[in-house]
Amino acid sequence: MGGLFDSISYLGKGGRSTVRRNLMAMLISIFLFVGLFAAFAWSADVPMMTKDELRAMLGNPDLVIFDDRLGSDYFASDIKIKSALRPEYGTKKIVPPEYSDKIIVIYSGSLNEATSIANAQHLLGMGYTKVFVLKGGWEEWFKAGYPTEKK
Repeated sequence: MGGLFDSISYLGKGGRSTVRRNLMAMLISIFLFVGLFAAFAWSADVPMMTKDELRAMLGNPDLVIFDDRLGSDYFASDIKIKSALRPEYGTKKIVPPEYSDKIIVIYSGSLNEATSIANAQHLLGMGYTKVFVLKGGWEEWFKAGYPTEKK
């Protein structure tokens, strides 16, 4: 009686590697799907702000913007959103208590905002109440041609 592995053994050397590649591709696809689903579910707890809403708020003294881009996303660019601050060790470490009554907007380089969402959740858990993640992050802001400045 033949099972799945018996069928694979009849495929020969090239057939087995094709099955392994297909299996690996399927597993990777499942992990990516689960990861994207988790990111969207995760973001449900964090208020989002659109690029247009943020642009309208520029210049507001109660607004604090954090550039939370990681690694090459940050260092490959010489500009940032106008008036954005750069946390030295991630947003979790540098948001002082005097910002607790400010409107905090965090943006990152990824379109799914995973880094920003994690940091926003941390701030919300610490009692900050006006924390938002920029929907679409740096990419959407830059594509729109909205105000930037040199770092």
